[in-house]
Amino acid sequence: MSVILSCPFCASTLTREGGSLYCAAHRHCFDIAKSGYVTLTRAAGTSGDDREMVRARTAFLDRGYYRPFAEAIADAAANAEVVIDAGCGEGYYSNVIASRGAEVYGFDLSKHACDKAAKRAKAAGNGAFFGVASVFELPAADGCADAVVSLFAPIAEKEFARVLKPGGLLIVGAAGRRHLYELKQAIYSEVYENEGRCDLPSGFEQVTHNNVTYTFDCDGAELKSLFLMTPYAFKTSQSDAAKLDALSHLEITADFDIFVYKKK
Repeated sequence: MSVILSCPFCASTLTREGGSLYCAAHRHCFDIAKSGYVTLTRAAGTSGDDREMVRARTAFLDRGYYRPFAEAIADAAANAEVVIDAGCGEGYYSNVIASRGAEVYGFDLSKHACDKAAKRAKAAGNGAFFGVASVFELPAADGCADAVVSLFAPIAEKEFARVLKPGGLLIVGAAGRRHLYELKQAIYSEVYENEGRCDLPSGFEQVTHNNVTYTFDCDGAELKSLFLMTPYAFKTSQSDAAKLDALSHLEITADFDIFVYKKK
């Protein structure tokens, strides 16, 4: 940790003393929460996923519906000793990677998500660290990471290049064309396939592009949790969202694209 984390105010190295992290240069202090996460951002207030969305995401992911995708991401990062999960959410994927033996640092703007992620790590005993921070201002040293993982989060290309070692990997996860197609059919009268990501990095060398596709049977109790963790929750009318209440289960397509890039 001492050579990875850096102060969000002055960029000097952070070290732990008791229940806080201090920067070497100016003694800026960042208290460690009871769960283990630390707020490492200059921004005031809170943002990112709220408590309800984190709770829904946790309830769904803990059922293992996305485990094949998580294992594929961990496979892509298998040779990385230090991994930064940029936009880590509640830490499900970070903790799967950490279970393989990597030193993992997850950052997210949501304090609720980081709190849950730190609790996951503490329960698993895998040593993963989680901090509240923007992916565009990672509190991490230059060239410290072997891999950066970005799953369904904004791609901060310049910042990722900064924290990656020469030849380091950027692993991007995105929704494939048919991802959650049946869920959309259950809600909307007109349904379209997903468009590809338009923010893929241009300054990295693409190494591989893999697709993970399978179907899973989601029971009615988890359909609402799945819906709440998607962007559809913000743009769907209450009447359309209520259609899920009538379903006892739904067979759904999981379709993920995994892009692996190398820092030039």
